[in-house]
Amino acid sequence: MFEITTTYLTPLLQDFKRFIDSLKTEEAVLSPKNHYMSKELLWELNQLMCFKTKNANPKLGQGSYPLLHMFCHLALVSKLVVMMPSKGGRFHLKVSERYEEYLKLTMTEQYFFLLETLWVDVDWEALQKVTDGRILNVRNISSVWQELAWAKPGKTLNVKGTESSWHSLLFNWGNFLWYFTYFGFWQFTLDKEAQVGSRRNIKAKTLTPTEFGVTIAPILYKYRDYLDWNRVNIRKGNLTSQVVLEGQEIIMLSMGKILHSFTELTQARQESLEEPFYKKFVSLVPKGELMHTLTRGHFDITENMYLFKVSLSRGKWRRIEMAAKHNLHQLHLAIQEAFEFGDDYLYSFFMDNKKWSDDRYDSSSDEGTRADKVSIEELGLYPGKTFLYLFDFGNGWEFKVEVEGIHSHKPLPLIPRVVGRRGEAPDQYGHK
Repeated sequence: MFEITTTYLTPLLQDFKRFIDSLKTEEAVLSPKNHYMSKELLWELNQLMCFKTKNANPKLGQGSYPLLHMFCHLALVSKLVVMMPSKGGRFHLKVSERYEEYLKLTMTEQYFFLLETLWVDVDWEALQKVTDGRILNVRNISSVWQELAWAKPGKTLNVKGTESSWHSLLFNWGNFLWYFTYFGFWQFTLDKEAQVGSRRNIKAKTLTPTEFGVTIAPILYKYRDYLDWNRVNIRKGNLTSQVVLEGQEIIMLSMGKILHSFTELTQARQESLEEPFYKKFVSLVPKGELMHTLTRGHFDITENMYLFKVSLSRGKWRRIEMAAKHNLHQLHLAIQEAFEFGDDYLYSFFMDNKKWSDDRYDSSSDEGTRADKVSIEELGLYPGKTFLYLFDFGNGWEFKVEVEGIHSHKPLPLIPRVVGRRGEAPDQYGHK
């Protein structure tokens, strides 16, 4: 049994609480391009952490603080912290009321909530891009947990030499070596020779699995495969674990080997998708310590009314009311009508305000996550939230969509409707 506290398995929970609590008193204004925290704030926060970035200085950016970079992603995608508009078109971080619900969880439940957030909700590619290493080879992620399950706790492994199976598995893991250290899976020593050119070229020289890491690894391998659980990976239409297993099975058959375990593993993984993420870990902790988590992913459609302000410029905007049950495609149609456009081109909604990012919902005729398949309520919106609506990829009409209000005691429109306007509609086929 693992009795998780603020400082065991690691100081992760203690550091995370200090991080969030600091955002209540510190003004965390984000950079306009990457939405990163300021160097001054990062330097101050690093001093509060148990997992400090060594040899840090006030001139380092967010990419040099792997713990704080991970915390930003965890806090935002879990909605414990939200991005609010600030001056000059920037955003700042604000701790949400949801954080109080998080604090009501047991230490064990907090830990597995953060692990689930990392595993299910975080964009691993976005989390990794601050390192010099290439993006993780998603085919190898499952193999890491398989290899870890066979390891001996506390035995230090040489992962630098090419003769080690770990060498190829962890070759592009970069800061993920740190992330799973923070979660208590292993300890590792840095390959300092790899950092001669850049301190962000993170590679391991040795790896020492923990007892917890070796214990949790077979569960992750058999029942929580990243390819099947990570929503960003699914939204991108990347590989599934079944495709990878089928490829491995073909190789084995060509070698004259028949492995029934492939079929059993596929079935186990598919069946596990029907249960909450934390359920498979209950047996690892004392009874009663892991019974709840925060609601995520699946929302009950409420009777809320949403008020959006859709702007082309400061002098050209429309206010649109929608019900929670309406979807993004209906918002697209309402914007088209409000600005007197013809619905004759493709469009996308970029929820992080970054054009061509993967955090997007596309035209119903496009592949990927379709705008007509997600309700307004499912988006986890909040007053002040903004996102980008891009219409006609050739001419590139860009609209800023802001959530001005969410009301629970107002009549719901049967269809989206325009309730306010300013400025003349532009000529769609002329000049902006």
